[in-house]
Amino acid sequence: MVLQAIICLRARYLRQTPNDIPQEIVNNSLYYPYFKDCIGMIDETHVDAMLPINLVPCFQGRKGVTQNVLAACTPNKLFIYVLAGKYYLCDAGYPTILGFISPYRGVRYHLKEHSGKTSKNRKELLYLRHSSLRSKIESAFGTLKNRFKILCAKPHYPFPMQIDIVLACTVLHNFVVTMDPSDEQFNDDDFNEDIDGEVANENDNSLIDFTQNQTQREQTESRNKWKTLRDDIAWAMWVDYYDKYNHSVTTET
Repeated sequence: MVLQAIICLRARYLRQTPNDIPQEIVNNSLYYPYFKDCIGMIDETHVDAMLPINLVPCFQGRKGVTQNVLAACTPNKLFIYVLAGKYYLCDAGYPTILGFISPYRGVRYHLKEHSGKTSKNRKELLYLRHSSLRSKIESAFGTLKNRFKILCAKPHYPFPMQIDIVLACTVLHNFVVTMDPSDEQFNDDDFNEDIDGEVANENDNSLIDFTQNQTQREQTESRNKWKTLRDDIAWAMWVDYYDKYNHSVTTET
């Protein structure tokens, strides 16, 4: 009963952010004005699950038997959307489509590897800052799992209740952060999860966005439009970067 009561608070504590630019972006010259229209970050995490033997193959992955949790959070690490209890028969990478800007494909390095090093081109620079901003959701996942240890165990409850536990934990996470922004666990970077830094194929023209009622040609045009927007952001970022650090020389390698 308590679990269901907490989930009933989702509308109050898991809600879309206002249209105002997040302060975490406005107050950081690495992000503003390039990501001024960013309302949040999306990613997925895995939570250990216990399932009937006939369902195990559907939820079996490289991290064991888990429920795949898709979430979106704000730059201040508040969850605004959570979809738990699902599994996917597709690649985990996200294409650049309407409303989503992914980093350039084929640019590979860990966020911490280039600390203090100069980016060689606009793709690396965008990737670095994109990953830096997106790491907020990795940090939110890390804090969530550290605070609620039940998410790192295999709970012996019916699977629908396991899903509810994930949702309830995200509600409580937001409640704690809202009531106590100085919370020790929330501000401890040691709880961050690392970004994988996986490389995906640049050619995503074969990917179709089934959430949009469009023809394949219209989807391709929409995808190209958002890729152009990504290019514009990367170029503006690159020009400002070298105006500050290399006397306006914008040569790339």
